[in-house]
Amino acid sequence: MNVEEYEKMYHLEDTYWWFQGRRAIIQDVLKTFMTSPPRPGRVLDVGCGTGLMLGSIASWKPVGMDFSPLALEFCRSRGIDKVVQADVVRLPFADGSMDLILALDLMEHVERDDLLIREFNRVLRPGGYLMATVPAHPSLWSDHDVALHHFRRYTQRSFRTLLKEGRFKPVKDSYGIFFMHPVIVVFRTLQKLWQRSMEVDPTRRPKTHLIPLPKPLNQLLVGVLKAEAALLRWIDLPQGTSLVVLARKRK
Repeated sequence: MNVEEYEKMYHLEDTYWWFQGRRAIIQDVLKTFMTSPPRPGRVLDVGCGTGLMLGSIASWKPVGMDFSPLALEFCRSRGIDKVVQADVVRLPFADGSMDLILALDLMEHVERDDLLIREFNRVLRPGGYLMATVPAHPSLWSDHDVALHHFRRYTQRSFRTLLKEGRFKPVKDSYGIFFMHPVIVVFRTLQKLWQRSMEVDPTRRPKTHLIPLPKPLNQLLVGVLKAEAALLRWIDLPQGTSLVVLARKRK
């Protein structure tokens, strides 16, 4: 990601609805669908960014890993020191050394996601868990994806195929960001129509769609995603802008 995007993430993720709602969803899925908690020190957050989830699961003593030294500096500013800079397709960890890997909006950033899923398989113990979120629907591709240096958005079928080829079996396999999906579809559609109708400056740098919201609206959206997290305990959501998957390495 661009430097300004890391800075934006760091300053927004403690309050912004998308980051806070996604965190609630991930924590709830892990709590509900893992049959036993991971052992301390055997949790790896690959592509940990500026450290929001590392702080949220601090009791598990996780290791954070990212290729960006700036991201790791932001982690350290949160008081998170157990972080490693490395290439995600060459994880510097022993075979079978982890109980849980978090790959939260990471896999779309990696050109060879097949190599990444193999590394996850190698590093996890038999029966270990992979918690992954990825952006859904190639039709929603926009400046947001370009600014974040995405290679793709996934279909549910393509992501299931990737997991199967990596020898993972889904435990929880659902869409996420369900209630906001129609709003985001309309926003992205209107944006594309506007861009086609205007003469866009080719030197303009794409930016993410992290739009500041009034505090009451932001809190309302956090509450909506927390309600979605509760729903996910019982059902798989039929639509959404993300895929939310907890999978196990086949024994």
